[in-house]
Amino acid sequence: MKKFMRPRPADPCANGGGAPRDAERRSSLSSSGGSPAPALWEDPEFPVAAAGLCERRTRWLRPHELCARPRFLGDSGAGGEQAARWRVAPGEAGDAALCRAAAALALTPALLARVAQPQSFRAAAGYRGRFRFRFWVFGEWRDVLVDDRLPARGARLLASRGAPDDFTLPLLEKAYAKLLGGYARLRAGDAADALRALTGAAVQSFAPPRQPRALLLQVLLAAVPRSTLLLAGAAADGGGLLARQAYCVTGLARVRGAPDDCAVLLRLRAPGARGEWTGAWARDSPQRRALPAADRELLERRAAAPGTFWMPLGDFARAFARLELAHVGPDDWLREPALHAKRPWRAVLARRRWRRGVSAGGPPGAPTAHANPHFVLRVPPADGPCHVVVSVAQERARRPLGVGFAVYALADDAAPRRARPPQRALDVTHCSRAPEVATFFTLPPGQYLVVPHAHRAHAEAAFLLRVLTDERTDVWELNDDNALQAPDAAGAAEPAVRAAAAALAGADAARELDAAALRARLRRVWRRVLPARPSAELCRALVALCDGALGGRARAGELAALAARLALWRAALRSLGARRRLSSYRLRELLAACGASASNKVLEALVLRYARGAALDADACMVALARLHLAHERFRSLDSKLKSNPLSLEEMILMTIYS
Repeated sequence: MKKFMRPRPADPCANGGGAPRDAERRSSLSSSGGSPAPALWEDPEFPVAAAGLCERRTRWLRPHELCARPRFLGDSGAGGEQAARWRVAPGEAGDAALCRAAAALALTPALLARVAQPQSFRAAAGYRGRFRFRFWVFGEWRDVLVDDRLPARGARLLASRGAPDDFTLPLLEKAYAKLLGGYARLRAGDAADALRALTGAAVQSFAPPRQPRALLLQVLLAAVPRSTLLLAGAAADGGGLLARQAYCVTGLARVRGAPDDCAVLLRLRAPGARGEWTGAWARDSPQRRALPAADRELLERRAAAPGTFWMPLGDFARAFARLELAHVGPDDWLREPALHAKRPWRAVLARRRWRRGVSAGGPPGAPTAHANPHFVLRVPPADGPCHVVVSVAQERARRPLGVGFAVYALADDAAPRRARPPQRALDVTHCSRAPEVATFFTLPPGQYLVVPHAHRAHAEAAFLLRVLTDERTDVWELNDDNALQAPDAAGAAEPAVRAAAAALAGADAARELDAAALRARLRRVWRRVLPARPSAELCRALVALCDGALGGRARAGELAALAARLALWRAALRSLGARRRLSSYRLRELLAACGASASNKVLEALVLRYARGAALDADACMVALARLHLAHERFRSLDSKLKSNPLSLEEMILMTIYS
């Protein structure tokens, strides 16, 4: 009889790193009659070689090769209950932080279902080896597709598990690894990053042992009654707690007559009902037995859910090294019925960009810090202070910036203005390279400035500002109107300016000059009205400014008024101490000195069009002013001729700048 040798395992990095060929052959056959079934999908964007686990002993197996009847969340029709029973066990290739975040999300089934949509391993439900997940990335929900090949060693799964036959968590983990760029990068993340990706919430991190007890209590009193998910991680095993277990803070209680350290109790829940607290105020503890029967029954009734227990605030602050607060926005509060018993946050979101030369002003104290985007927060009079969460998130990048923000108090009756020295900030966050920086405030009624910033000036990056409040507030970006004031004619009386005006106009006031002729005349008198020799572009802009008939020429009789305007602009430029070059961060000041103002969008367009690096030379400043005035003249002319102007003033200015 011919003997057959046992086939050698395939190289895990060959052929896409698939399972052994005999396993692949089994997965490509149907269970009845051996007839060919549709081939299972393999992800071309995330092959095994790119997953970061290319070891010879690592095999990539599908759930049917690891379990007789694999399940996905919702397969049994009870997704939330199924997830609530997860006993999370991080795998060798897994991410403990993601496991804790996913286990905490099990208490909010609707939010979990958005991340892990109902899918199935049953062929009748369309199983093809492909699973879809959704993650929040910089303000948007991004779909991530993965195949269901999972890393294993022998028959032991290396990924994290929630239950023996439930493969939701290992597939979610694989999709998150694909989003980050490989399994190796999972270990660099933390629970805050994972919570943010799974919920889209503004996530704030605390270290309870390092926080003043009064501040910790204040934050808990504000967050627990509202739509905030609180995820705690124990520093070490002890007192019944497990360091790798997820704990959710779900309630607070005060005990009459207890010592200060035990007067406030926290209600915590461990998904999977493992790792309950066994210290003071635990079940059947002496402190609980000493309570009156009615109070003891109330505590037990409020902690009746599996895995739920009470713990004193003092012990909590000592035992838990990390506390993440995921402040869920109002839209997701509506989506999740489990949060409806809590009060929703009110949220305002703004997506902006720090742009070099315009709005990348750097940290407070930098000479250009006033150029950073400014947002006004107005807290109206109310019965008490307003709880506010301010978050600044940056776009994912290979080299992230250090980001933060400053908060300034404004006088109630004063118009909001940009923060400048010596104005001092109420609070300045430490610049962090984390994806998000969030801070909790308690603010009395009044007006405040929120100024996001990068750790250095000129650093370009997109950022996302979120402001969440528990009371009705007004939040808007500080912005100027596009406006011109009547020019000051005092400069026209100077002898030098009058002489220059006469030389420009010449003897024949009716004569028409094109840009070249105007430039020839300006070259003779430019020292009296201009900061630099006139360029061809400046002369074309000045002719257009004086050319109401759109004939490409300016009447010599109009050049006297033009000379006075140019002298005004030159005087404004010199008043800022700029003779040859002006920092583009000071362009707003130049406009104000010339009797003009521009919106943030127009200011950015002017800098992008006329600045070189982060500065404008003297001629570019004059060209920018001429084009800005030309846009206003064109808009007024068009507005007077049409009953309904299809363009806004800002649109007209932007078109003129780039024409």
